[in-house]
Amino acid sequence: MIAKRAAALVLAAGFLLGLHRGRIALWRDGDQEPFQVFPIRGEMLPEADRKALEEGISIRDQGELNRFLEDFLS
Repeated sequence: MIAKRAAALVLAAGFLLGLHRGRIALWRDGDQEPFQVFPIRGEMLPEADRKALEEGISIRDQGELNRFLEDFLS
């Protein structure tokens, strides 16, 4: 489950971008639930992006998060 994987990766990287109930979400500080869910559905993304989100994408800072979200929205 993404939430459990998120908890482990967040401790190492700070943030994790993934899917939660079909939407892009962001986890932090080892939380089991995302602290932010975005109105972007994973099913609307290309397969490669969706698979990356299913695995979880480590995010180092706000700038990197913004770049990922811009890519997913375009």
